[in-house]
Amino acid sequence: MLPTAPATATTAATAAAAAAAPPDLLARICSLLPPGVAITTVPRLNKAWAAATAPRVAELRKVAAARQEEARRSLCGGRLRDFTCFSLPLWALQEAWPQLDGEQRRLAAARAAFHGDLATLTWALQQQDGAGKFCCLAAARGGQLEALQWARAQQPPCPWSEETCSAAAYDGHLTVLQWLRAQEPPCPWDEETCSAAARSGHLAVLQWLRAQRPPCPGGFMTCIAAAEGGHLAVLQWLRAQQPPCPWDEETCSAAARSGHLAVLQWLRAQRPPCPGGFMTCTAAAEGGQLAVLQWLRARQPPCPWETETCSAAARGGHLAVLQWLRAQQPPCPWGKGIYIQAACGGHVAVLQWLRAQRPHPRLDEGICTEAAREGHLAVLQWARAQRRPCPWNEGTCSAAAERGQLAVLQWLRAQEPPCPWNEGTCSAAADGGHLDVLQWARAQQPPCPWNAAECFAVAENGNADETTIEWICAQAELEGLVIG
Repeated sequence: MLPTAPATATTAATAAAAAAAPPDLLARICSLLPPGVAITTVPRLNKAWAAATAPRVAELRKVAAARQEEARRSLCGGRLRDFTCFSLPLWALQEAWPQLDGEQRRLAAARAAFHGDLATLTWALQQQDGAGKFCCLAAARGGQLEALQWARAQQPPCPWSEETCSAAAYDGHLTVLQWLRAQEPPCPWDEETCSAAARSGHLAVLQWLRAQRPPCPGGFMTCIAAAEGGHLAVLQWLRAQQPPCPWDEETCSAAARSGHLAVLQWLRAQRPPCPGGFMTCTAAAEGGQLAVLQWLRARQPPCPWETETCSAAARGGHLAVLQWLRAQQPPCPWGKGIYIQAACGGHVAVLQWLRAQRPHPRLDEGICTEAAREGHLAVLQWARAQRRPCPWNEGTCSAAAERGQLAVLQWLRAQEPPCPWNEGTCSAAADGGHLDVLQWARAQQPPCPWNAAECFAVAENGNADETTIEWICAQAELEGLVIG
């Protein structure tokens, strides 16, 4: 609970003064506070402070959501998790702790490490074994050497791995990286450490990594990462080494996908040039990089393309790119699978344009299934509204259940006639741990067929939690079924 002082004349006077202060002054004060304090503490002081901090709170939450989405989409995959969201003040974390699950507690500790909040970090690690799982990684990512040293001084030390060095390299924290490698034994590293530095353009870090004895491993992925990030100076340095850092067609593809035309031009101007081919045009289309694609096709000879080039544009929803590809003479080829690619991305406008072409690709029977799997209800509705509706089958309901797309499944079954389902629908929901989908399916009249034993087996071996498994057992018992 938020600490409060006894109600005294002094505190009452302070509150009155805050209420009387101009709103712009309060907003200015709020702008200087740490994000966690601004979000959790200030709004609980009084209405004046809450109103003054509201715009900043909204902006901070928007930034936090954007960072989480960026981390989810990051080409680094899970190796560089995002811990940059604000750290909760200690009082707020203590208040929320009983409601947090294990993963949320570990994330809270990691955020404290990222921001160097030792008081909060110390308290969190005292509460639960395993709370420090990501602390070294987060401290390295935030450049918080003191927090990192503290985490490693615990008994047992907070764990580290190759990811820890990669995190420090990604954000250019050379001092942290040097400390990590100076320990006995040193924190491990791998090729991703060099790639992380190259991806972010930290040439000094990369040079230090390669100057060690033995040097930090580097390879094809290092050049790919530099090209992906658009860091020409890094790429030039990598290729100037003896022997040069290796490259391949994916290096050109990475530059094309990210729209780094100057990097791509340099790559192709070398002697011999960096390899390029079908993948390069496809990567440009995938990234929606029309200018890059036009440059590639204007070369002599033109960079080759294939049916996957159109599919990549459709998958990304890049209609202008797709239209340009098909307007060439001869046009870029496409195949019937292009509808599925557009459906997977949820791009109704692309689907509508494809159907308007003459001749147009044939509708693929997988469109409804893939749209249901990805939760793209608008695509599904469009597909079924065609003069000859796009076909569906039992696999369509199973695909929706597999990903927990309850609203999609409800729409599928509300049609006349409804989309068919079978035991696979319940099994898919159980395998994915989607209890709400499973309960809804079994509550219909008549209920969706199920094989309780199979649902139990896939739930135990899949992503289901204990609550889902217990419900399956209880439901089977109510129905007099034997599951094991």
